[in-house]
Amino acid sequence: MNPVPERGVTLVYPYFRSKDPVDKLFPPLGIAYLASHLKELDVPVTVEDCTFATFDEIIGRIAGSRPAIVGISIMVTMSRNAFELLRELRERLPETLFVAGGPLPTVNPAMFAGKFDAVFCGEGDVTFPEFCRDYLLSGSSRDLNDLDPASYPGLYMTREGKVCSSPPLHHPSEILDRLPLPDRAGFDHRQYQAAMEQNTGLRQTSMIVTRGCPFSCDFCSKPVWGDLFRKPPLEKVFQEIEEIRSLGYTCLWIADDCFTLDSGYLTAFCQEMIRRGVPLSWTCLSRVDRLTPELAGLMKRAGCIRVYLGLESGSNETLGLMNKRVTVEQGIRAVHLFSQAGIGTAGFFMVGYPGETFDSIEKTFALVLSLPLDEACFTIPLPLPGTPLFARVASLATWDDWEVSNQVKFVYPSEFDERWLEGRINETMEAFRKKKGAVGSGKTPADNY
Repeated sequence: MNPVPERGVTLVYPYFRSKDPVDKLFPPLGIAYLASHLKELDVPVTVEDCTFATFDEIIGRIAGSRPAIVGISIMVTMSRNAFELLRELRERLPETLFVAGGPLPTVNPAMFAGKFDAVFCGEGDVTFPEFCRDYLLSGSSRDLNDLDPASYPGLYMTREGKVCSSPPLHHPSEILDRLPLPDRAGFDHRQYQAAMEQNTGLRQTSMIVTRGCPFSCDFCSKPVWGDLFRKPPLEKVFQEIEEIRSLGYTCLWIADDCFTLDSGYLTAFCQEMIRRGVPLSWTCLSRVDRLTPELAGLMKRAGCIRVYLGLESGSNETLGLMNKRVTVEQGIRAVHLFSQAGIGTAGFFMVGYPGETFDSIEKTFALVLSLPLDEACFTIPLPLPGTPLFARVASLATWDDWEVSNQVKFVYPSEFDERWLEGRINETMEAFRKKKGAVGSGKTPADNY
C-alpha cells in the first residue's frame, strides 16, 4: 500500500471556554478516540481543542498547517462555533475537505450536510479514520461523487441536492475491544487540572467504560452509542485508568449512560479497584433501580464519591409520559441508599414536560427539597430529532438555534409560561441552597463538588 501523504487530518473540538459561561471542562473523548485510530492507521493527525484557546489562535494554527481534512466534533450547544470556524477556514483552505460529526450532526445531519462536505453519524471511531485513510491515499480530491457511502457506515452527504447516506453501525464488543485507548496526548492537561481543581477541589477527568443504553426514555436520542449495551474487558479499563493516573489526575468522571446497569460488571469493577488499591476517586451516572445497600457500600469502598441520578420528576404520571420505566419511590430509595453509604448524590430534574400539569411540576419542586441531595439541576424539555418527543412537537417547533438548550426557553408552544417556570426554578434552588447550607458542618470528599 502507498504511504499516506504528509498533509493529514485535523480534529477540532469547538468549545471556547471564554465564550461560554457553562464550563465543560473535560477533554473531548470523541476526538481522542478518533485520533488514536488514525495514528494506528498511520494517518497524520493533529488535535485542536479550543477550550483554552481563542478563536483567532485556532484559525491561525489550522490554516497554517494546511490539513487535507478538518473534522469538527459538534455537541448540541456548539453549532454556532462550528459554523463560524467553518466559514473562516473555508476561505483560507479552499482545497480542504470539511467533515462534521458528533451528537448534533448525528441527530440532524441535514443541518450540516449542505455546508460541510460530509457528515459522519453515530460511532465514528472506526469508519471515519478508515474514510480519512482512503481519501488521502486517493490523492485528496474534494470530489466525492465516486464514493460509495455503503463502504463507510454512518456517512451522510448531499449530491446535486439529493441525500446519499448509509445507516450508522454500533460496533460489537469484539471490534471495540481491539481499538486502541483514546489518545489524550493532544490536550492541555495542566490547564484542565487547574480549572477542575478550582471548581471542585479535585483534578478530575472523564472516561467512557461501557457504551449504549437499552432504555427508551421519551426525550433521549442516544445519538452516538445507540441501544446496544457493550462492556469492555476490565483489563483494558484499568490500562486506561493507569494512563489517566500517570497524567496527574486524582478523580474519574465515568461518563457512561448506564455504568451501573450490569450489577455483576459493576461489582467486578469495584472489587478490582479495591484489589489494585487504585488511589483515584470517581463519580458516575446511575439508574435508580437494581441497587442494593451492599452494592452502594462496595461502590463507596471502591472510591465512588458522587452519583448522578436522572430522577426527572416527583410525579409517577409524568415519569410515565417520559417512559422512564422507574417510579418516584425507586428514585427516593436510591438517593437514600447512596446517602447512607456515604456517597454524595446529585439529581437531574425536568419540568414543563408536554402533558404534565402544574400540580406535577410542584411535586417535583417539593421532591427536590425533601431529599438529602448534594446537588440538583433543572432543565426543560428540548426535543432532539429521533426521539418520540420530537415526533410529537416537531411540526410546532420554531427554532434552528440549538444554543437554547441551557436556557428556560421552549422551542415549541407550551402551556407553561417560561417566566413563571424560571421563577419557580430559581425559588426552589434558593431554598435548596439554604437547606443544604443549614445541614451540619461536617464535610466529606463529595462536598468538594
